[in-house]
Amino acid sequence: MEPIAKKWYDQLAQGVIMATKCKDCGAYTFPPLTVCRECSSRNVEWVKISGKGKLVMFSSSILPAKKFAHLAPIAYGLVKLEEGPCFFTKIEGVKCSTPEEIRKENELLPAEVKAEIQKAEGVNIVVFRKK
Repeated sequence: MEPIAKKWYDQLAQGVIMATKCKDCGAYTFPPLTVCRECSSRNVEWVKISGKGKLVMFSSSILPAKKFAHLAPIAYGLVKLEEGPCFFTKIEGVKCSTPEEIRKENELLPAEVKAEIQKAEGVNIVVFRKK
């Protein structure tokens, strides 16, 4: 069987954002896993997701991983996907240079966001952009 991480990144390289959906309880798991997070069933299938969600909260990192330091400041936030799961990832389209900007932006939440696939330091990642 193909490793799940390889399949995930291969799909991202093709411009497709996938999750797994449990055939027993119907719950989505994102990023995909070989087991359902809700009921622990291994009876899951790969499905394309909408990429739509709501940004619940965000902050920024003044000390991102060394590999990404030149990209700072980077906003990271919690997104509740339309399909149900929550995902913590990079957020685009928000002001995050100062604590005051972050506080003001968070007061406007929740806000609609849409997933994008971006290449960061040679790796495809899923980020969400505030509309």
